[in-house]
Amino acid sequence: MRKRFMTIAASCGLALAVVAPAATALAVAADDPIAVSEDGQAVQAEQLSPEQLAAFTNEPVAEGVDVSGEGAGAGSVQAAAAATKYRKAQFKRGGSLMWTRDTVYFGYNGSKVTSSKGWQESGHVFPNIAKNNGITRYHTTSSTHKWRAKDTIGAGVPTPWGDVKAYSKDYTHYFSGSKSGAWNWKG
Repeated sequence: MRKRFMTIAASCGLALAVVAPAATALAVAADDPIAVSEDGQAVQAEQLSPEQLAAFTNEPVAEGVDVSGEGAGAGSVQAAAAATKYRKAQFKRGGSLMWTRDTVYFGYNGSKVTSSKGWQESGHVFPNIAKNNGITRYHTTSSTHKWRAKDTIGAGVPTPWGDVKAYSKDYTHYFSGSKSGAWNWKG
């Protein structure tokens, strides 16, 4: 019974979010196309809910966390490893109904980038769409590691046969991490 109630509550909230008119406080002209539907038609701002409009128009959030000192110990090998510091940099787009997050975790010691790895996460509430299309390291030198992440945000129209994609927009984000620990996301 609880699961059924949650499904109904989520559906009602979702229906309100999809049907709600776009907020006029957002600085997007109503005649500017936001995305393109599968049949090539432009999707206008007034056709989107405030949540959907924010996912397409708001600036993404880039944030970093210094995670240095995890697992450092005593001894010559461990002391050398302790000189390496680590950062986790994230790039998030969207809001509570649809979001994507690209993360790069990298190590640096002042003279080189020692390692890096990247991953993606996403979440959405039907009929919205949030997909990760891959993250890859495309440039590696001792002083810099660069990553490229691709995501898709959009919405679908509910039909008796399931989710039919109505519109979407692809995004590409670029990360650069340096030997000094400096980093940035562009998107």
